[in-house]
Amino acid sequence: MIAKAPAKGKYGSDTYGLLRYLFGSGKANEHRDQHLVAAWDPEWLAGGAFATRYRGWLPRLAREIDAPMTGHDVELAGGHVYHVVLSVPCQDGVLGDARWRELVEEAIDRMGLGPESEGRAGCRWVAVHHGPSKDGNDHVHLALNLVRGDGTIADTYRDWPRWRQWCMEVEQRLNLTPTSPANKTAPLRPTRAETEKAARLGWKQPSREYLREVVRVAALEATSAKVFVDLLRQEMSVSIEPRWGADGELSGYRVAQMGDRSKSSGEQIWFSGSRLARDLSAPKLIQRWASVDGSPSPASPRLPNHAERREAITEATGTVTHAREVLAANLHVGDATDDNTADGIAHAVLDLLTATARGIEGPDAGPITAAAKTYQLAAAVPYRVQPTRWAPIAVELRAAARRLAHAGALSRRGSTGVALVALIAALASLLAEVSAWRELTQQRQQSDAARRAAELLSQDAPLLAEHLPTARRVHAERAAQEKRRGPDRLPNVDSSLKQRSTVREPFGRSGRAR
Repeated sequence: MIAKAPAKGKYGSDTYGLLRYLFGSGKANEHRDQHLVAAWDPEWLAGGAFATRYRGWLPRLAREIDAPMTGHDVELAGGHVYHVVLSVPCQDGVLGDARWRELVEEAIDRMGLGPESEGRAGCRWVAVHHGPSKDGNDHVHLALNLVRGDGTIADTYRDWPRWRQWCMEVEQRLNLTPTSPANKTAPLRPTRAETEKAARLGWKQPSREYLREVVRVAALEATSAKVFVDLLRQEMSVSIEPRWGADGELSGYRVAQMGDRSKSSGEQIWFSGSRLARDLSAPKLIQRWASVDGSPSPASPRLPNHAERREAITEATGTVTHAREVLAANLHVGDATDDNTADGIAHAVLDLLTATARGIEGPDAGPITAAAKTYQLAAAVPYRVQPTRWAPIAVELRAAARRLAHAGALSRRGSTGVALVALIAALASLLAEVSAWRELTQQRQQSDAARRAAELLSQDAPLLAEHLPTARRVHAERAAQEKRRGPDRLPNVDSSLKQRSTVREPFGRSGRAR
């Protein structure tokens, strides 16, 4: 179960407006069978004195909810409407009105929003159900005025962790799908407005997600803050504004996608690193770069040749296999104490997944990109976001990711394609071990994320192999080319140049495809 509560200072100020939305058809006619499932006054529910929906009932309901605020002449600068969405995933089915009423009333009491034993009046509120979400999740909306019946203001201090704790207790009691605790592992998702804007403008993904991918690739390629900033400045569709401290160290940065502007002000919309992902903040990146093994900077303008690309893939496969063996050895003895090594492997493999997805799929999101996104939850270290110390095997994984990212576009043909199949298979095996490790340490949501990512990779490897030409076919094609060319003819220079010009540049150097 998830409780989505508003951020402090971002409460609503229009009770009637919220009720109109909840009882309306929705922005895309997604609301169905809109009705109250719970209220501070049961007379508003079915069979109550106010249950009949005569004309003007909705404005009256809003006035009743706001009555303590207007009667005591209280005005809240940060807004008085506390809007919380309680939802369960589609696999848990439909809870039903009676169960939702029970849960909402329990939550009101648990959060200290109802009447108190000392006699202090509670807040006024209603819970509205209007069908499943677009993802099929059963949910209710809680609309509450923060002004209590006696004119005092309800306390919402640290409401997010309190909601999270209550949701986890409900999950265990009702045997619902477990969700992650509030331990800074959940990925930062685009807001609804960002998602709708991307759909309206025909973008493949919201700016926040696009910038997160670009910044993550630059971060894994870089060995220092300067290289990181230089790599992002090479992006045609990204603007970056670094902030340097008095000591010359990177103290912060913000990035923006070209053309992403506020509709109201027309100003560029910026995202700091910490708003993209918790491990992409400047302090976290500097901590990662401090563990770099001193390998050459990947910011060199020279693109590796075919043999160097194949070597980078082969080395990455060997490193992944070694990491899997290390993790499997800990699992074999049931050792859940070596968190530093396991957490380092789990976090570093995200870099390798990202580099592999970018090299193979480029701007065209495919199953490997989907696997990397799915795996993000499993990569995060609870509470610390990333390891405080990097074990040697984690450093090796990150170095392999840098070499792979520097290799640029990775062809699915010939020997390179064969090497890619081996790499993807090795990654799938490592993710399966990460899933088992997270399960051993009671991190179920992270374990599930790693398992689903491994399944996506396992589905892609056979498809990749199907497109690989056999050795016999490769030799036959080369023999046919030689025969057409003749023994004394030089290679077709124009054809070679044309073929070379169509080689895809490493994604990120040529801007974003829309």
